[in-house]
Amino acid sequence: MIGWIFGLSAAYAIALGGTTVMPILVLSMSKLAGYDEALATLVASAELVGIAVFGLLTPKLALKPSRALAAISLIAVLGGNIASFYVPTPLLLAAARFVTGLAEGAIFSLVCMSLASRANAERLWGALSLFGGLAMGAELVVISLVTQQWTDVPIFLMLAGFTLAMAPLLWLISSRQMAVVVASEQSKLAGGKMTAAIGAIFLVYMVQSAEWSVCGFIGEKVGLSTAQVGFYLAISSVAGFLGAVVPATMHDNAKRLPFVVAGMMLMGVSIYFLFNVFTFSAFVLAQILVNVGFYIVTPFLTGVVTENDRDGTLMSRVLVVAVLGAAVGTGAAGPIFANAGSSDFAWYCLAPLALAALCASLVFGHLHRIHRLGSAQLRSEAHD
Repeated sequence: MIGWIFGLSAAYAIALGGTTVMPILVLSMSKLAGYDEALATLVASAELVGIAVFGLLTPKLALKPSRALAAISLIAVLGGNIASFYVPTPLLLAAARFVTGLAEGAIFSLVCMSLASRANAERLWGALSLFGGLAMGAELVVISLVTQQWTDVPIFLMLAGFTLAMAPLLWLISSRQMAVVVASEQSKLAGGKMTAAIGAIFLVYMVQSAEWSVCGFIGEKVGLSTAQVGFYLAISSVAGFLGAVVPATMHDNAKRLPFVVAGMMLMGVSIYFLFNVFTFSAFVLAQILVNVGFYIVTPFLTGVVTENDRDGTLMSRVLVVAVLGAAVGTGAAGPIFANAGSSDFAWYCLAPLALAALCASLVFGHLHRIHRLGSAQLRSEAHD
């Protein structure tokens, strides 16, 4: 079981490794290549679009995961990252990031299929977010430390190296077939409730990606260098992934609703202070708490969808929704931030986050009622 989770965590880390270092990529494109804020975030969002396109056009590949698909995807991730280092123009760089995203989407689809319809899926997603997140956090720490030593950091080549380092662990996914414990009827969502869950996923990813893609500029505003921004974002990322401990250790489904709402409130308050209080301590603490809230919330949301997914194709499509949300957030963040300013930008984040909290409350409030009724029925039958 542990080896299987580590294998899936490695796949999760490879699939999301490029998006994790996006603030440093955006800053690097701004400082080294001379792109402005809007162009840098638009080029960076091409990777997210690639992930989404894979999930949209080829979801049924998730039904037949194979070592061949994993190997081809790994090679494509490596090739895309290496090509990104050498291409000379924004258009070619965006194309290279798009290809990388396609391959990352393929790897993520293997994770989705492996978790499809399993009971207590939020615990599994929490474990993947924790273990895979710590690996990505270590990646970000290493890159940020290197940026303090070099003036022209080969970040894309370092991403390729991270992929090579994690690739052997993918073998653990197929080394042992895990029995599927199918989710109970109390976890079923239909119609409007499923739409609300997917809508909450879109909005949360949009807000987090928008904040994440421009938070580096706030770091510079409080007097940090590009290298220092990368280092403190790395620290906040590692600390933030610890939020996944909550869903990974959850054993009472009735407590999902308050934790999800609390996670979104934590994100909202932190985003407000990040873009309105320009001090070093506020920058670091707010960024940590944004990440903590995000990794409390998302395993619960993806977990309830996964429990309703028979074969992995639903999660492949939800991946499209999540990544489109991230792409919209990343692509729009630069122009909005540049034109509206930091204080107004915070409200552009808080409004959709409030809507996401409403959607999540509808979903988990419904599941809480169903769980409570089911438990009461079981107690009544036991008493009879």
